[in-house]
Amino acid sequence: MAERLEEKQVTDLQAILQRTDASLDAKVQQVTAIKSGIKQHNVPDNLVAPLFDALRTASSSQHAALVNAGFTSLNHLLTRLSRQEPKYLVKEAARTLPLIIDKMGDQKEKFRSLAVQALTTVYLAAPVDAERFVRNTAMAGKNPRAKETSMQWLLQMHLENGLQFRAYVPVLMELLEDADGMVRDVAKTTVIELFR
Repeated sequence: MAERLEEKQVTDLQAILQRTDASLDAKVQQVTAIKSGIKQHNVPDNLVAPLFDALRTASSSQHAALVNAGFTSLNHLLTRLSRQEPKYLVKEAARTLPLIIDKMGDQKEKFRSLAVQALTTVYLAAPVDAERFVRNTAMAGKNPRAKETSMQWLLQMHLENGLQFRAYVPVLMELLEDADGMVRDVAKTTVIELFR
């Protein structure tokens, strides 16, 4: 049975992530231990911000194993807080959304789908922030995968949550003429489905 999260665990995690001499395995193990604590128990209020910081750091690592542990843990944290205390998602949205949007353009399908999940969780608590990042960063950015993933997310949110898509029409029109053929195809399908 996982222990409830304690301050020492979080400060230890922050410390090990900063250390260049710590092994990758040790870092991954600490993140994984934290993840099981998040899955089993509510997160104490005083640990929310430091946990977000630590997991964003892990998720931004150069090492795939640490990114995987960090980003899956971050997703669990978002889910836990969406049930426990959504105001924390609103508070952390501006600092967490750039990472989520970045992962929407990841080469690995797994990270892209985790990013969509994470974005959806944040959207339900902080819709204005989430939509602004999707429209202005993911859809308007340079990464073709992020553009495709954000359009799939938009369509999914429209169908499942009745998201109003009118504000996206100008960006979608631009994406219909994107330099990338796949982006154009996804834009075409998205526009057809949205207006159906």
